Amino acid sequence: MPRKPPVWKEAMPTFNGLIDSAKNEADVQSACSYIKQAVVESYPDTPPSRKKPMNSIREAIRERYPALKEKSPHEGAPFPYYFTDAGKGGVERWEHLAIKYLVEDWNLKDDLSDTITPVPSTDKQSENITPSPKTETSIDIFTEVGLEGDELTVVKQAIGDDDINEWIKQALLQRAKAINALHERLNEDLSMVKSDELMNDKRYRTNPNASRELASRAVRAIKDWNYNQPEHKWCITNKLISSLTGVTPKAIAKVVEGMGIDDYNQMMGLTPVVNRMTKVAVGSISDVVSITDMLGVD
Repeated sequence: MPRKPPVWKEAMPTFNGLIDSAKNEADVQSACSYIKQAVVESYPDTPPSRKKPMNSIREAIRERYPALKEKSPHEGAPFPYYFTDAGKGGVERWEHLAIKYLVEDWNLKDDLSDTITPVPSTDKQSENITPSPKTETSIDIFTEVGLEGDELTVVKQAIGDDDINEWIKQALLQRAKAINALHERLNEDLSMVKSDELMNDKRYRTNPNASRELASRAVRAIKDWNYNQPEHKWCITNKLISSLTGVTPKAIAKVVEGMGIDDYNQMMGLTPVVNRMTKVAVGSISDVVSITDMLGVD
């Protein structure tokens, strides 16, 4: 979906029409107030972001109405020009009156700048201008979310002249999609997925449900071994489960809660020391027990 252009860009055709049809200086001033209002509404909370669009607007005026540098200040210049020597080098010239009124006269230190009210025009056409709604209050989103210092500088540099509302929208959507995807993973039924796939498919490597499912199968496999090989039993430990699943012992410790492993070991009279003797007799646990082809159901 294409990004919606900022308010000031949408207002440019109307602004150009007002400038072209202006009959007097008041009309020009009113048109400039109109476009400045649109710039403020485009960036209500970040006054520094208004600088670039204002430069673009002034450039557009100069392209449509080039400065007259040959005329003397004592000569009369036709409307809508005025004489000035402002800017670098103090070059004397006649410029369009819009340049005079397209000054950035908002307070850049105040992120809650008041909106600019267009100056009423005596011309009938100017009275038909529909001013943009006034913004009574603005929220500094950066302050609201606790951005300051270097973090704020980085964010503002990245945003530039973009619409902050679009950034917020995209950030919320991205966050929502990530959380929804996580919920789907956490609620996914893995009982019919083979252990080999759970251990090796990258889709499941960061899924905590996969770790718990594998641990549960490993516990079941060890219990089956102990039942069928009573003379060579294994004491179920996190390290033993890790050997069968490939999941780290630290991660195993987080997912085996509630599986009753301690109760089982105690009931069977098993301690970790037993595993040393069993290993000597039959080899390591991974040599005699495998969960590769196991499912979560018998």
